[in-house]
Amino acid sequence: MALPAAELAIALLVVWTASSFVPFVPSGVLAALTVVGYAYTTGFAEPGLAVLLALVLVSLSASAAELLSGFVSGKLGGAPTRTVAAGTVAGVLLVFVLGPIGFVVGLGGTVFLAGLYGNADEPRAAARQSVYAVIGALASSLIQAVMLASVAVVFALSVL
Repeated sequence: MALPAAELAIALLVVWTASSFVPFVPSGVLAALTVVGYAYTTGFAEPGLAVLLALVLVSLSASAAELLSGFVSGKLGGAPTRTVAAGTVAGVLLVFVLGPIGFVVGLGGTVFLAGLYGNADEPRAAARQSVYAVIGALASSLIQAVMLASVAVVFALSVL
């Protein structure tokens, strides 16, 4: 057992879990690379092939969940895909101006304004679409953090 390497890998997995809430950090991909990197240092003897594949799959699924949850929740709220995509782009651009709150303002504001533009008689529908998109985007970070925390725990149990 390569204890210093295991401790470093566990520490990195904890960092990647915490970074789930930071925009533009591919936490799931970094967690997958950490697990594979540790396995490489042990000659793929630890954590075992089945566990390794499961950890990598969950880590990459966490990244996919973060990317797709805003779109899915926006669609559930009734917003068109183009509107949610435009809101996501606006949110990303506003991150550089307003910080993390800029993402929420850009996404929610764009979806709301597009909803109003599409049907000015239904401001409640536009608000609903906006709220669904924002909740989905915020929930994605929480979902990713939970998934990556489980990766860290399972990894620690399998190598220590």
